[in-house]
Amino acid sequence: MEKRRVRLEINGVVCGLITQESDEYMESLAEEVGEMITEIQIASPYITREAAAITAALSYCDDARKNGTKRHELQERVDELEVEAEIWQEEKEDMVNNGPNPQTRAHIEELEQENTRLQEAAQQVEKLRERLTVLEDENGALRQETAQLAELEACRREVERLQEENGRLRQAAESSPEEGKLLEELEKLVADNAALKLLAEEKDAQIKKAEQEKQATIAAAKRAVEEAKRLVDEAKAQAVAAGAPKEAHEETLVVQAPEEKEKAAEKEKTEEKEEAPQKKTSRKRRNPLRHEDEYEQEGFVSFFEKK
Repeated sequence: MEKRRVRLEINGVVCGLITQESDEYMESLAEEVGEMITEIQIASPYITREAAAITAALSYCDDARKNGTKRHELQERVDELEVEAEIWQEEKEDMVNNGPNPQTRAHIEELEQENTRLQEAAQQVEKLRERLTVLEDENGALRQETAQLAELEACRREVERLQEENGRLRQAAESSPEEGKLLEELEKLVADNAALKLLAEEKDAQIKKAEQEKQATIAAAKRAVEEAKRLVDEAKAQAVAAGAPKEAHEETLVVQAPEEKEKAAEKEKTEEKEEAPQKKTSRKRRNPLRHEDEYEQEGFVSFFEKK
């Protein structure tokens, strides 16, 4: 490219330069130098423009020298690598043509032997791991068997103790017939006691069941009475609203509330019972255990009458 004159402006200073570079490249350099001078002036407010420009020039010279040193070092390293590459290429061609040299061959053999040893060691380690797993399983099984044997040993000792005690009891029973009879009677009494306890438990269960049925019947009766009262109140309200006569109102009550009719009949029976107390007192006294259901029913009737 031909040299030409370029006019640049850096922080208000116009510079004329002769260069072969393009205008865009030179303008980017001018912009970069201007930014550095501005940063120097901001960092040091009392510095002059000339001193700021000299400082920027020193900074660029320092960077250029350091970059030149690095470039020289990199070039030397590139030259060394090129020489090594040429030597390696020559050794490679020599190895392809004549085979590896004795040192390389020995090194390869050593590496192959070491690789073989490492593979054998890895196989042995894997076998040892498998053996360890098997031994752990066997150890767990042996522990379980040991625990079971300990339990069986305790049971065996208990059985032996019971057998000895049974033998002593048999000897004592054979030596004294009276004691044998007493033992038989004692066993019979124990069996009778167990049977009585069972009967008592069954009786308690029956009593509880009867009590539950009684409570359920009382609750049902209460609900029926409340329902009857509700129906009666509704019938009264309907009769009053319709303006019906008293006779029709009573007939409606009887039809819609049969529970009230039954209640009146039971009330009449109760009055008859109160008029004849002698007949009631002349009745024989009943066994409360055999007539428990009747007492409960009478109690329920009296409760229903009170309600």
